[in-house]
Amino acid sequence: VESPTFDIDHISLRKVGTDTDDKNSQIERSTNDFADVSIVLETKIDAKTCKLTGKCSPIYSVLRVIKFSPNFDKDKTVYTAGVQGLWRSTDRGLTFERLSGIPRAVGERCSKCDMSKTGWTGRDIVSLSFSPQFAKDGTMVALSQTSYSITDKFKRYISVSTDRGVTWTDMVGKKWVSDYRRWTSAVITAGPNSSAGLTVVATQFEEIYDRIYINQASTWTILKAPKHIGVGLERGGYSGYGIVLLPSKELIISLWGRGIVAGKINNAAAKLNNVHTYDTPHFGGDSSLPGSANEKTMNELVMVSPDKRHNGVIFGVSKQDIYASVNKGATWEKVLTIPFRKPRIGSKSLR
Repeated sequence: VESPTFDIDHISLRKVGTDTDDKNSQIERSTNDFADVSIVLETKIDAKTCKLTGKCSPIYSVLRVIKFSPNFDKDKTVYTAGVQGLWRSTDRGLTFERLSGIPRAVGERCSKCDMSKTGWTGRDIVSLSFSPQFAKDGTMVALSQTSYSITDKFKRYISVSTDRGVTWTDMVGKKWVSDYRRWTSAVITAGPNSSAGLTVVATQFEEIYDRIYINQASTWTILKAPKHIGVGLERGGYSGYGIVLLPSKELIISLWGRGIVAGKINNAAAKLNNVHTYDTPHFGGDSSLPGSANEKTMNELVMVSPDKRHNGVIFGVSKQDIYASVNKGATWEKVLTIPFRKPRIGSKSLR
């Protein structure tokens, strides 16, 4: 992920590796297109420390999110998050500190943790979203889950922070909603200091179909927008791979398989105006796994360029290609193809 000021500082951050090693729990930093790298964050707790302190990592400790602050040129802040919670850097990604303010969740688990001793948050953070006025209000929302078990009663949570990620409050209970719903994506469409007040739009799976909800004045209501019939969590409906807000207030929501729903958000009326459904390439590849599965270590595959010079260009990532749209998702053009490399085949000589 390149910094919003990449043309000046050339800062890039990335996560590499698979679910069979620990590299996917590390952040690498470079200022020369990864010709040289430095490991600036290692989140996996080693076995020796685990045994001595009781603070242990889950079996899968992958990082899923790398997000530069919308005000990066001023606050120098970067966030990264995943199975073990949230980290923040305030020095352009040179060092990171752990922010463990995501509330503990019912049903949290860690097979190698003594939960009475560990500082693990118990939350797997799937995505982060910033307020459009983040520089002034410091507001963020996080979408998280407790585990991968389909038997869990509580699956997904939306939490809000108004102090740049230090402390968090779940949007549940009497103040928000009475239950923990199967949220699949969330985005802030208006900050707490706006005329509409804090407004969050989120997609939710409901048994056989997906719907879009909007939260204003601590109340969740159904947004007047298309509902999509699916055959299971994140299958057939809103994919969770991308929900973005353009500078022009258009809301873009990615669909499972291919396609997006686009419309201009009317916060006051809790409605999407001028709704369109556009065909797109198959963003997210061809896996039928939900976006939060272990193998899906990076979920935000539809996003708006943070570079203001691009004026709201949307980028989407398929299994092997990167696409761009300059007309709010109506049409897409391939801008990069990742070369396919055949698997290496070893040889063995017999003597």
